[in-house]
Amino acid sequence: MPLTAAEVRATQFSTTRMRSGYDMDEVDAFLDIVEADVSQYADELQRSRDGEAVLRTQCDQVQARLTIAEQRLTEAEARPAAAAVVVAAAADPEVPAELPAQQGDHPAAAAVLAVAQRTADEIIRAAEVRAEGIRASVRSMLDEQRVLLEG
Repeated sequence: MPLTAAEVRATQFSTTRMRSGYDMDEVDAFLDIVEADVSQYADELQRSRDGEAVLRTQCDQVQARLTIAEQRLTEAEARPAAAAVVVAAAADPEVPAELPAQQGDHPAAAAVLAVAQRTADEIIRAAEVRAEGIRASVRSMLDEQRVLLEG
């Protein structure tokens, strides 16, 4: 059982009959107990400090992962906005000034912009095909109207 501070304070040594002072064997035995307990406390303290260091390292790792996750979330939230800028740029040949800046700020921006550019190109091609169909239909209707007017 570990030695308590109260026990150390309360310890009294008996005196010897042959000479004044304390019984050396009794003092040495008590000091051996104190030494063992102090050593045990020092070992426990060191284990606690080692455990604390491990926990701090794990905490730092979790904090780093959290920071990365927050950055990825921010990038994911920015992707729709970047895609909207690309679609707007495809519709309007003038490239907005913030587009290259966004690409430089986000490592995944180039990939997002490439996908958005392909999507915008497909939308434009589909719109051109539809517009050509409408033009052909209008020409056909105008030709029919002309025939009716001439006829």
